[in-house]
Amino acid sequence: MNSRRGFISMPPVNLGLHFDGIGSLPRLKLRPQIARKMLLEAHKWTGKEALEDGIVDEIAEPEKMLDAALELGNKVAPKARMGVYALLRQELWGDAIKKFQRISYVHSRMTTAPAKAKI
Repeated sequence: MNSRRGFISMPPVNLGLHFDGIGSLPRLKLRPQIARKMLLEAHKWTGKEALEDGIVDEIAEPEKMLDAALELGNKVAPKARMGVYALLRQELWGDAIKKFQRISYVHSRMTTAPAKAKI
């Protein structure tokens, strides 16, 4: 995430949006207080705040963002080639992944059950 400008926010409460699973990933990844701020308060985090609260894994200066992304990609790519990386990631985030897949659109067609709101 950009260390100098921008923010990250998840404002479904402000927009009146809900779909099954919207809280799954924040609940699995974040401390309860942070997940609550995200979903129920639509808090806006700066890059530094998001890093401190565990929402993002890294922040970088704008001119170094591409290098940081490539470095992370190069670190993960060899592990992904082994085939087990995706399986472990799915076990780690499985509940959230399943809920998001149920409402996913591919080429404007539903992949499974209809969502309550199309985003």
